[in-house]
Amino acid sequence: MKHILHLSLAFFLLVEVAFKSNAQNQIEIVIVASSHDNSKSTQNFQTIIDKLKNFKPDMVFGEYLPAEDYSKLADDNWAKKAFKNKVNYINKLNPESPKNISKLIKKNEKALASFPYYHKTRMNLAVEYAKTWDRGNFDYQIFVLENYMKAKFGKEELAEYSKMFGSTDSLKKLGVIRPGSEYNKIYFPLIYQLGQNQIYNMDCQAYDKPWGEAWGKTDSLYKIMEKKAKADSLSPEAKTMSAIDRYWSFSKA
Repeated sequence: MKHILHLSLAFFLLVEVAFKSNAQNQIEIVIVASSHDNSKSTQNFQTIIDKLKNFKPDMVFGEYLPAEDYSKLADDNWAKKAFKNKVNYINKLNPESPKNISKLIKKNEKALASFPYYHKTRMNLAVEYAKTWDRGNFDYQIFVLENYMKAKFGKEELAEYSKMFGSTDSLKKLGVIRPGSEYNKIYFPLIYQLGQNQIYNMDCQAYDKPWGEAWGKTDSLYKIMEKKAKADSLSPEAKTMSAIDRYWSFSKA
């Protein structure tokens, strides 16, 4: 039986759905909901990771856009602009682009699957992911380098790492390293502890513009409701706002 983890960025929900394609083949998809920012949380995330490991997933998906989808987005799309800054940063530090980079990525992935402590190979792979706009796996390789490999570097490897990626502070400032994110707290450690080598991308920005317009209308209506609630503490709007406040109080605990 194959298990797939799909990481959906909502709040505090765990749903297991089983789809039967035929009598002999069953795929289980576990949808894990989580907060984008866990920097102030005192929760034991290893407990969550252990529970997810019990599902023994074959694949872990994240809210990352597939590399080929970036070219389909307008240049002013927020997701494209955000990652373009990171790609430009990596290209500035690593201006040379190897020929047949897709073949090289597969070669380096295979090498790390056989022995995960080829530090320079992992550095090269992170750069190659950035150059091919694979944000999810670029982020994951930087996470592994920073959290599991860097302490084992020799002087030459530390110098090479600084040359290729700059300082840890620079990577944090750029948003490559996000210590409080759900990926750093849960999903990247999960992938590493499972002995897997990549995160699979599952996101879509094709409808970002109409979604943004719908969100703008919703936000306007929310502000009207908030105003009515403040004007009359016994109104239906006040009761709704009170319920929303209780929810946020729970989610931040």
